Amino acid sequence: MYFVNWQRDISIQKIDGRMVVIKRNKATKSFHEYLLATTYCLVSMMCIHPSAPPPAGKFASSNEGSSMRNNLKNLGVPTPILFSLTEDTIIEEFIEGGNLYTAFSDKLKNKNILSYLAFQAGCLTGRLHNGGYVFTDNKSQNYLVKFDNTLVRTDLAFVHKTNSAFAQSMDIASFLASVIDLDIANYKLIEQRFRDGYVSEANRDFPYLWILLRNIISLGFAADQSTMLQNITKGSTSYKK
Repeated sequence: MYFVNWQRDISIQKIDGRMVVIKRNKATKSFHEYLLATTYCLVSMMCIHPSAPPPAGKFASSNEGSSMRNNLKNLGVPTPILFSLTEDTIIEEFIEGGNLYTAFSDKLKNKNILSYLAFQAGCLTGRLHNGGYVFTDNKSQNYLVKFDNTLVRTDLAFVHKTNSAFAQSMDIASFLASVIDLDIANYKLIEQRFRDGYVSEANRDFPYLWILLRNIISLGFAADQSTMLQNITKGSTSYKK
């Protein structure tokens, strides 16, 4: 239920009678973080919106602690309960429903649940932006689904404080790029409901760079390139309030 993580090795164990998720840093974690930060800066300059990079190294690791989780809670963004945080290991609450991408894939026939989950993800992203923060790596795999189909946000390493249009656009783009290889009808529904949720919280539409960034990021995200291209070329829904 938990996807392969390029930063950490993830396992599920029972400790003191409680199911928990244990995340241990991979040897290449710091390298990948600095590579992402560098790429982020380069893309921002290409878009003529130079932006400061997200946290990396020790700064990224500190984001997984109680302080950031409390900040997010105060903004209305729930996260898994943290049980332990060391230099190379995170132990946190096990969320039974797995990640949001898997839920989208498993629930494609249930449009009501699909719509509800996408709307929630948009709401959480809008709340974060209203609070002056961004996720940066806002892919659907970083949301976990509880038994009642509510969402919590995990993998907090790249959260940072900024109101940059580029950074906020990256949040929209990375979420939609992560689901762009789903079939066309379901992708369109997810995009529209994610947008509806975002607008309901942010009281504004997506920041304007999102389509360009989504198309760039999709090249590295999509497992099904053919479906990705169809979703890109078909165009995005126009928002109607």
